[in-house]
This record gives sequence, C-alpha cells and structure tokens, in this order.
Amino acid sequence: MKKHALSRLQWAQSSLLFGLFYTLFIYAIGLSYLPFIQVNSALGATYLSFAFVGQIGLLCFLGVISSTLLVTLLKQKHLNIVILWGTGTLISILIFADTQVYQLYRFHLGGFVWSLVFGEGGSQVVSVSWVTQLLITSVISLIASVCAALLWLSIRLTTTKRLKHLRLGFYSFIVLSFLTANAMHAWYDAHGNTEIRAMTRHLPLYEPATAVRFMAKQGWIDPDTVSQRAPLAKEQGGQLNYPTEGYKIEADKKPNILFIAIDAWRGDMFNETVTPFTFSLTKQNDALHFKDHQSGGNVTKGGIFSLFYGLPGTYWDAFTAAQRPPVFIQSLQKANYETGIWSSGPIINPSFHRNVFSSIPNLATKTEGAAPYERDKTIVDNFVKLAKEAQSPFFSFLFFDAAHGYAPPEDYQPRFQPYWERVDHLALNEDFDPTPYRNRYRTALHFIDGQIKHIIDTLKETNKLDNTIVIITSDHGEEFNDTHKNYWGHGSNFSQNQTHVPLVILWPGKKHQVFNQRTSHYDIVPTIMTEALGIKTPMDSYSSGHSLFDNNDREWLLVHSYFNYGVIMKDRIITTFPTGQYEVTDLDLNKTAKEMPANITLAVLKEISRFYK
Repeated sequence: MKKHALSRLQWAQSSLLFGLFYTLFIYAIGLSYLPFIQVNSALGATYLSFAFVGQIGLLCFLGVISSTLLVTLLKQKHLNIVILWGTGTLISILIFADTQVYQLYRFHLGGFVWSLVFGEGGSQVVSVSWVTQLLITSVISLIASVCAALLWLSIRLTTTKRLKHLRLGFYSFIVLSFLTANAMHAWYDAHGNTEIRAMTRHLPLYEPATAVRFMAKQGWIDPDTVSQRAPLAKEQGGQLNYPTEGYKIEADKKPNILFIAIDAWRGDMFNETVTPFTFSLTKQNDALHFKDHQSGGNVTKGGIFSLFYGLPGTYWDAFTAAQRPPVFIQSLQKANYETGIWSSGPIINPSFHRNVFSSIPNLATKTEGAAPYERDKTIVDNFVKLAKEAQSPFFSFLFFDAAHGYAPPEDYQPRFQPYWERVDHLALNEDFDPTPYRNRYRTALHFIDGQIKHIIDTLKETNKLDNTIVIITSDHGEEFNDTHKNYWGHGSNFSQNQTHVPLVILWPGKKHQVFNQRTSHYDIVPTIMTEALGIKTPMDSYSSGHSLFDNNDREWLLVHSYFNYGVIMKDRIITTFPTGQYEVTDLDLNKTAKEMPANITLAVLKEISRFYK
C-alpha cells in the first residue's frame, strides 16, 4: 500500500504526541530533584505534585508549541523530523544537565554557570577528563536515541489515528497543574507557610506567583501578622555611595604588601602535614595566626571581592557596572606603589578586571600554561622578577590554582595515599569514598606549599622580607561530602567546609600572636589601611570590616555565593535564595526550629544597602 505524505494537521498531531512522550521522559529525569525536597504534610505533597507536573511540563510545553508551529507551516518531511527530534533532545539534555548540577551544587543552570564554563577563559576554570567527556557523550547519545525512537512512534501512531484524544487532556492537565500550584503558592505564601515556600527553589526556573499586597488590600490577610519579620531579600539599585578616590597614606615608612591566595584551600588543610612550610611560618616572631577565619564567600567571586573591598559580594554587580576599584588599591596607587597581579586562573572569569583590579594598568588577565601547576610556577617566576627589580614599595597578589584543579604535577612526590589517579566528577555521590579524591587535593596543596617557600626565600634573599607584609589565605573552602548530604566542591552551601579558610600574616614589627576569635576577609584590608598605612578614615566608611585585633566575636557574618548569600552565626546558618526566600539550618545543614533574629535581619539589610546613595 502506498504511503502518503503527512498533512499539515498530521504534522501538528505528531508534534503534540511526540511532545507528550518526551515530556513523560523528562518527568522521569526530573525525579532526581525530589530527594532534595522536604515534604512534611499532605498539603505539601499536594502542592509539590502540582508544581512538579506544572513547571517541568510547562518548560516542555513551550518547546512543543514552538516546534508544532514550525512543522505545521513548513510541511517538509526531513526538515520537520530534524526540528522535532532536535527540540525534544535539546530540552531533555538541558533538564538532565540541570539535575546533575543540582545534585552536586544545589543550584540550577543559569547565565553565570554558562559563562563560567563557556565564557572567555572558561577552559582554565573547568577542566574535564577524557573519561568524563566519554561518559557525557554516551549520555547525550542515549537521550538522542530515546527521542528518536519516541518520534518514530509518534508519527506511526498519528498515521494510524491512535491516541488522538490523549493530547488535549494531557496538555490541559499540565496547564491546570501549573495554575493550581501558583494559586496555592500565592495563598499559602501570603499566610506564611514555610513548607511550601521552601519547595519552590528546587524546581528549575520556577518563580511562582505571590499576592501578599493584593490579599492585604482585599482584607484576606493581616499584613502586620504576616510581615512581622523583615524579608532577607532587598532590591538593590541606585548609585554607589563609595569613596571615588584613594586616601592619603600617612605612614612614615611604606611597607611592601603581598597577598598570596590558594584557590579552594579549606581551613583544616592548613597543618604540618599538608602545608608544612607555610604552617611553619606561624611560628615566626612576627607571625599572626588567625584560627577561625572566614571568607566572604563560598566561591571565588565572593571570596576575592570581599578580600580586597572589605564588602559583601552582594555589591558585585554594582561595582562591576561602575568599574569602581577598591579604595585600598587606589590608596596604594596614589602612593606610587608598583603593582604585580598574577593569577593562575583567568582574572576575567569572574570579571575581576572590571571591579577589583579595574584600576591596574596593563593588567595580566591570563597566565600561559596548559595545566594549573604550570601556571602556578609561572606566577611565582613573575613575582620573583618583581621582588628582585622593584625600587619602590610594591603591592602584589598571587592566586594559585593547582588545588582548585586537583592538578599537581603528574610526577610530584610525595603523594598522599590512597591517591585518585584520574578525577571523574560523575563518580561523586553519597556512597563515594572521598579519601583518594581528598588526597589528590592535599597533594596539590603540598605542591603549592613548595611554591610559597620559593616566594619567601626570594624575599629573604633580596632583603625585602623585613619590610613586607605577607598575607596568606584562600578565597573559599572545599567540601568532600563532609555533611553526608552529597555536597562536593564549593558554591553549594555556607557550612564551615566551604567558608572557613586559613589566614596567617607575616607583619614586620608585630609580635607573634595566635587569635582564636572569629575574623573575616572583610577585616584584612581595613586593618592594613589603619595599622600599616596610617590612614585615619573610619573603617566603616569604606568597608564592612573590623580590626583583626578586635577581640569581640562577630555575632553574624555575611557570605556570598554565585547568586545568593547567607548569614553565618555561631549556632545556625541562614541561606537566602533569589526569590526572597530563606531557610535556617544548624551548622551541619540540618533543619532547625531556630529563626533569623529580627535585629540581625535589619543589620544585614543595612549592610547590603548602605553603600548605595
């Protein structure tokens, strides 16, 4: 029997049926989100069911509508097949990739993630082994094959006129579920239901409706009762109220200032075994060792920003847009300091060239070298040259990457055993033994420790160590499933595994001292400006920090991530989300009945807004 070409109506029906099938396939993929969502009641389960079906179904439905319109208009067999298959495959791959990212880091794919991986310099930030590339290729091939089979089935069923009534009911149910979930969220959010609020962030691109103001206007809720606690999210805007010029240095003698930072160096990896030389520096007569030091972020973006500005990473966008450099660096430049900024990873990703180092002339935004350890050696060579040739006081920043990349030289000894010869991030899960992975990381730190020895030896040889303040620290920590919640790396939570970092300062003229009180990256620059450079301007006029020598423990500390921020207290962690929601956990990320104190909420809101006009 002769086969006839599909009519426009049949192409539309095939597209809708194919969309139905791959939506069901994507629902199966999306089940990976559910283990991370806490359900405590029948109401919560009902809401989650509607939200899951409605949100993921709607994301698929948008693709279905687009492809249906195209194939109906075109009516070109081979082109239509490519359009339909490509749409279903692409959406399936994106959802699968999002589930994998979310399982490891607890945030969804977004613009910053894509720019981090695929943007300029991204190849130096994220490296993927050939085994991982092979696995990724295999998964993509499998998804593409499943979609091809579903498309073939859809066209065949359409020509046999089967399941023709199923499409309308299926898509109607998706729309109904989406509307029901949004209505439930609007109502229960206005009435303060924290269970429902907490679920929304787990679904990709989900920003459900809110209607607090409308319901209050209708008299359906009491706004004074519902809004008795200030929200942690605040719209940021307006111009910066931040010094536009550096302050005059009043010190009689201008010291050299050297910042050494190791990317992803967690606090408990600063010891006699992992970093023996650097740890030995804590015994020097002029060494200041801060044992409870916290970064201003759990990622490089927030960590380095807070280190040099002494401000929360919530100001990142505003300072980047204005390309406003830190008053600290401006002050040094005004005093004719030579500068040497060298990073093993690209400074342009994140965009430090547009904020922290925006005033540095001829900034080296990239270091040549195929592997992190090669670039680490290069930045040391660059500094050695500066130290030997500098005639005036210098300010330098060296940023090592081998630990972040788990990339010591292949023949480096000693190696901590057992040792993971090949890093495969797809193997990481709750049951994975982190010991070999951690030992590779420890070996990379040991390698960098030797590079720091070369730096200090050079300062001694050039007779500059006695006039150089050396700050050794990190941008953030690194996690190895320490909380047994399948967190790996950094940027996923604000536990001590990801925010506690080492800090030792060699400060000529200071006496050896060990500090046990909590300090932070916010404190380093204002302390140097006051104590070493003689700048008398109050610290709070240009930073959020206090003196490192202030013995009063901080009641709270603001830490920033890629897209959100958290508040660390002595007994709890408050994590905010872009939607304005937040959750409170104990220090091990377990749910707690404790709340965010109102006075701290107000203090946080003030701190993230007071440098706007």
